[in-house]
Amino acid sequence: MTDDQPRPEQIDQAQPLALQPAGPPAPPGLASDVAQLNEIALGFFHNRLADSWVPHHLERRGFGSAIQQRWQAGYAPAEWDALTSYLRALRFPDPLIEAAGLARRSQRGTLIDTFRDRAMLPVRSADGTVAAFIGRAPEDAGPGVPKYVNSPRTCLYHKGETLFGLWEARQAIATGARPVMVEGPFDAIAVTTTCAGRHAGVAPCGTALTAEQVRTLSHVADLSGTGALVAFDSDAAGRRAAICAYHLLIPYTHEVSVMVLPADQDPAQVLAERGPDALAGIASHTHPLADLVTDAVVDRWSRWLEYPEGQINALRATAPVIAAMPVPHVARQVARLTHRLGLDYATVTEAVTDALPQVVAKIATSPGKRATGIPHQAAAVAACDLPGGSAEALSHALNAAPGRAPPGPAGEGRRPLSARRARV
Repeated sequence: MTDDQPRPEQIDQAQPLALQPAGPPAPPGLASDVAQLNEIALGFFHNRLADSWVPHHLERRGFGSAIQQRWQAGYAPAEWDALTSYLRALRFPDPLIEAAGLARRSQRGTLIDTFRDRAMLPVRSADGTVAAFIGRAPEDAGPGVPKYVNSPRTCLYHKGETLFGLWEARQAIATGARPVMVEGPFDAIAVTTTCAGRHAGVAPCGTALTAEQVRTLSHVADLSGTGALVAFDSDAAGRRAAICAYHLLIPYTHEVSVMVLPADQDPAQVLAERGPDALAGIASHTHPLADLVTDAVVDRWSRWLEYPEGQINALRATAPVIAAMPVPHVARQVARLTHRLGLDYATVTEAVTDALPQVVAKIATSPGKRATGIPHQAAAVAACDLPGGSAEALSHALNAAPGRAPPGPAGEGRRPLSARRARV
């Protein structure tokens, strides 16, 4: 590398991989060649692991040598074309190397490695084929260097349909381990290795959780039996992702919970800083994800909840969301909403029951679309769960619940609004 050339991390900053075009469609018969190339690349990265910074980095994070071997960690050298030159020496043509996503064209038109100076992990498809790679930058990388780089779309890899860690956890899932949706690949490894046999971590690859990824998971896991757990970061973005995950998961299972992580920590950080016992303990203490869905709506009105108008407006906004939930979730959320708003149980019950026909009607009139203000997936499940007499079925579920909100500080200091005082 000459002095006048930009450093590799500067190219990453100037040309993020996510912005690169996917390229032309793959010709027939390319998939087997790409799979072969990926297997060779996997060995190339693995053979360069020992002399790199990666083993020590992973060891510090709680991923010892056995885990590194189990997940086939590797290292991509900090050179422009180390892998490209290696593959060329094996007589693989440039178009195939590029089609596999292992190299890309620089601004000068030369072929350069997609991954440089990164800890490498393979991403496998449902049949175990190495479909792609994820590369993590070192801790001392520049601020403009993306922490993770994923392979671009290829004939084998569609990131919106792929879950990292699903193939590795297939046996645990088959014997009843509960799938855990996490944000990053090392979070998935942390959950699967720490909670062996009980939980299995899976992560989207450079994208938010999608309906296609959940469908892929449902082909491996009996979600109706195992349920699902969400363990995204506790920041605002993580909460939004968890809420989206709820609506994607409930068509497959009503047992959807959230792992309550410490502030500013993900599962991999918990493992690194607190150890495996702490992570296992957190994974064993969860809350219904429906709580987070309801709270997110009410929180928008938090500054006005001390006033009757604010309480009623919050009720109007939240009632359709609760009505769109599966019936087993509704009674708990009505009780929680009653408690938080300081309203009486009958008022909240009436509001939720009255909202249900609106929810079902929106699904009937907007097939395949997301109804405004109401999660489409949740409403669709509500419609399926309540055949024939939706309001009657919901009322039966609510009447079977406690007749008043549970005691606690959220409702203290407010006079409950009766149905006569509040019209929603």
